[in-house]
Amino acid sequence: MRPWCPSPNLQTSFVHCARARPERRSCRQRFRPGRNGRRRRAPGAEGAASVARGARFARRGSGPECVAARCGLVRRPPPAIELANGFLAKTPGGVEMASGIRRLGKTASRWIDFGLWTAAALLLLTAGVGALGTARLFDSEADVHRASEVISGLERLLSLARDMETGQRGYILTGKPDYLQPYEAALPEIRKEFDALAPLVQDDPVQQRRLAALRTLLKRKQDELAATIALRKSEGFDAAQAIVSSDAGKIFMDRARTMVNDMEATVQQQLRALRDRARATRDVAIAVGLASGLLTLVVCVSFGYVMRRLLLVESAASDDLFAQRELLHVTLASIGDGVIATDVDGRITFFNRVAEEMTALAADAVVGQPIEQVLTFRHALTQRVIDNPARVAVERKRIAALPVHTRFVGRGGGELPVDGNAAPTFDANGKLVGAVLVVRDVSERERAEERFRLAVEAAPNAMIMVNREGKIVLVNSQAEKFFDYVRGDMIGQGIDMLVPERFRAGHATHRGAFFGKPDARPMGAGRDLFGLRRDGSEFPVEIGLNPITTSEGAFVLCSITDITARKRAEHELRRRSEELARSNQDLEQFAYVASHDLQEPLRAVAGPLQLLQRRYQGQLDARADEFIGHAVDGATRMQSLIDDLLSYSRVGRLEDARQPVDCERVLDEALRNLSAAIRESGAQITHDRLPIVHGIAAQLVLLFQNLIGNAIKFRSKERIARIHLEADTRDDAWVFRVRDNGIGIDPQYFERIFLIFQRLHTRREYPGTGLGLALCKRIVEHHGGRIAVESEPGRGTTFSFALSRPGAEETR
Repeated sequence: MRPWCPSPNLQTSFVHCARARPERRSCRQRFRPGRNGRRRRAPGAEGAASVARGARFARRGSGPECVAARCGLVRRPPPAIELANGFLAKTPGGVEMASGIRRLGKTASRWIDFGLWTAAALLLLTAGVGALGTARLFDSEADVHRASEVISGLERLLSLARDMETGQRGYILTGKPDYLQPYEAALPEIRKEFDALAPLVQDDPVQQRRLAALRTLLKRKQDELAATIALRKSEGFDAAQAIVSSDAGKIFMDRARTMVNDMEATVQQQLRALRDRARATRDVAIAVGLASGLLTLVVCVSFGYVMRRLLLVESAASDDLFAQRELLHVTLASIGDGVIATDVDGRITFFNRVAEEMTALAADAVVGQPIEQVLTFRHALTQRVIDNPARVAVERKRIAALPVHTRFVGRGGGELPVDGNAAPTFDANGKLVGAVLVVRDVSERERAEERFRLAVEAAPNAMIMVNREGKIVLVNSQAEKFFDYVRGDMIGQGIDMLVPERFRAGHATHRGAFFGKPDARPMGAGRDLFGLRRDGSEFPVEIGLNPITTSEGAFVLCSITDITARKRAEHELRRRSEELARSNQDLEQFAYVASHDLQEPLRAVAGPLQLLQRRYQGQLDARADEFIGHAVDGATRMQSLIDDLLSYSRVGRLEDARQPVDCERVLDEALRNLSAAIRESGAQITHDRLPIVHGIAAQLVLLFQNLIGNAIKFRSKERIARIHLEADTRDDAWVFRVRDNGIGIDPQYFERIFLIFQRLHTRREYPGTGLGLALCKRIVEHHGGRIAVESEPGRGTTFSFALSRPGAEETR
């Protein structure tokens, strides 16, 4: 008996399975039905009588599809078992076959019931084990969360204890109440933390005792800190320092840390126990899953065996019931590819419309001729004539395909790119009766492939195409240059040959993840990637991934850029930046140390000189008075220069806490510092309402003082100096402007005036150190802003800078 394999899209079409006889175990060949998908008797169907009786074809997709498969469990066609039984009952031996079908149907019904109940039981068992595992998982997650809370709470307790110590030490050293803020803030927080930890360890008596002991230790630590603070308030630094030096507080903290470490060790031990329990639950779930899977497999195999026997018997009756050779002609005539059928001797018995269009030959002219005389195939690269696949299929009794780069050679010498294959056909008794050849025009596909190849080859980057298994299928010339391989050495090899050894372990996983969710993206975002050359050397690369899906499967096109030059430039830039930062730091340190160390010897020189000038002025001759005056003036200028250098080097070196600063108060203090210069010059200083900003008050005083002092110094001799300050908002910052009506600045010097020691005038004209505006620029940049200047000679100057706001817009 021969099984049959129905088409899911055509009720009455099917093919003979190669399982019918031992020598026919190859595959089944399915083709398309008519355009309307219906069975119909075609006029002239008898003209295809030489085509194998009983060969069946079904339409699927855009062309022929050969499916190599052993006959197994297949879908039954619409004619049911009862229809087959009725047919068999009217044929010789049909009663015995119908009886066998009925008995086999009852057996199949019992096996179906058994399989369904068994599958239901296995599903319930698996669901129960899964529910139990899930419940335990939730319990474990709750325990892990509670353990994490305990560890976090203990760490916060130690942190709060350290905060109390910090506040105590700051207050003892300075005597300023502001330093007690961390201490006072930590006291209530410690109580809250103990209250939060108590319920978390209520199920563990040992942890409860440890927590109580820890509470006692921290209470004693609090008492010790409070005592030292009170002593500092009442008796001063030395008395408090004596208690601190006794190390009593350190002993309490060491014992507290030990207690916390013991509690954390216990929690870690509990976490390990939870992991062990979760692992045991997982093992049980795996065992149950494997067992249920094995039982399910046994049930499915048994069910398949019974159903297969039923279908084998049914197919024998269905074969005779639905055999209609007219369907063959209708189906083949309507296929969108060229279809040619031959007899066992290789003579053409069928030539469809598409084949006529491809070859420019009429079916009537070629039917009955040997297929080699009508269809000639040649390899495009070797120009070798290819054996006709229909002849090969008949000789070998299996499917034969045209190789890649095949050309159909027409009678006029023209060539057409084609693809296709041929399959042998058999009659109802399994006798070989011929072959069917399907040929497809692939001109457009080859043109598209050629355009793609040219685009890849012309790309400035290395282009490598990889299939799902990680094999290289395409490279361009740039890839050969980058990796020092010839193209033939890379095609067909694994992509890992171009990947350094240290990256190969996870490369297959990343490739699988990409094919699981293919989309264009860079590879290894945030990581440094390297390529491996033939000689084993590595070079940095950037890789872009682009998924490509074709009829042959899914691929990824890798665009690889050699970034060696860019990495070298980045390294050089980073090295120079580090050197510049180090040089600036050394210079600032030198300026600070030099200025600080020069103050003492300068005082030793300036003091006697000033004393000499006051006592002996006019008692010596005029030349001596002049010498003394020059010496005092030089010492005074040296003192001013050192003070400015110290101010400049302190900015950014000794960082003070930033806080909301009232610019009205800052301006008041700056004006008090400049009161003498203001009275002497008669300058008129006005301002709008100034806001509250986020910054360092002392530095902002220097900023305002230098800008206003600069405006007073460079006032015009022809008019009274007028200086105005204003501020307005821009985004999340306040923009300040300091305007004056002084002598102004030529625009060509806008950059120079902010450089250290740069002066536009002589000291005789305008005394100074040349550090004022440089200090202003440094202060503004230290606050995250930029300072700018607008000016014209003789028309005054406006300095503008931005300072960040502490929060919402605030003004006095």
